[in-house]
Amino acid sequence: MTRTRQITLTVGVAMLLVVAFLVAQNWALLRAVVNQPQMFREPVLDHKPVTLREEMGAVPILSFSKTNWYRHHDSIVAATNMLDELAEANGWTIYHTENGGVFTAANLARFRLLILNHKSGTVWTAEQRQAVRRYVEGGGTILAYHAAGGDNTYAWDWYINELLRAQFVDHPMTKHIQQATLVVEDHTHPATQHLPAAWVRSDEWYNFVASPRDRVNVLISIDESTYDPEQSPMGDDHPMVWWHTVGAGRIFYSALGHTPETYQEPAFRQFMQAAITWGLDRNAVPTNATANR
Repeated sequence: MTRTRQITLTVGVAMLLVVAFLVAQNWALLRAVVNQPQMFREPVLDHKPVTLREEMGAVPILSFSKTNWYRHHDSIVAATNMLDELAEANGWTIYHTENGGVFTAANLARFRLLILNHKSGTVWTAEQRQAVRRYVEGGGTILAYHAAGGDNTYAWDWYINELLRAQFVDHPMTKHIQQATLVVEDHTHPATQHLPAAWVRSDEWYNFVASPRDRVNVLISIDESTYDPEQSPMGDDHPMVWWHTVGAGRIFYSALGHTPETYQEPAFRQFMQAAITWGLDRNAVPTNATANR
């Protein structure tokens, strides 16, 4: 082999090693580019209003899972299947959509409950945001879970300041899914009455910039000594499930539910069924709660 060929071969091997190193170092980003393309483009919004069918059922519920940020592909499917099964067992009718055009004042007035099923990113136009806000402040209830509160930034201040009242910062990455102990602080709420004081389960555990405790009614917190929160520990005050009022309406937020397996857990399904039942009853306010926070 000539010296020129040896040099060419050496350079080629070196380049392959560099490429392999860069791929390894940026594997998570490359996967995201392929699997989560919506994270790398401008939000796609739906401007055309949607016309609902005339017959919506006796107990109509809107489930919205539009995604313009991280998409929980498998968990959206699992959660949707769970909601349909709960609906069949309880006589509810759930209208599933990813079209923001359904959010008009007239449409929302027809629903007994709005569920944010792993909704993420900027998903509403200015007019649709106003419809959501008026729905809640006028007496409607929103049940939101996991990814609906899992964005690092929000383009809509009211959503983070009033609807969620907590800003997501991160979750464990090195030890992504971990078993941990949830502390059930309030057993008077229908969603938590069946749960043990210490609820041990595995999930992706969200960290927030600060605890929302002074502005919400905390139902469940997490014991950080039972797992590794990694970059952004919150310490002794780490709420995971809470509810509060906004105007005449109510918000129920649960950070639980990253894994598809979650939606087959009997205790979790009962938790969700009771939360929905509570959301459908506008007079259901636990007596020991501070409802007007």
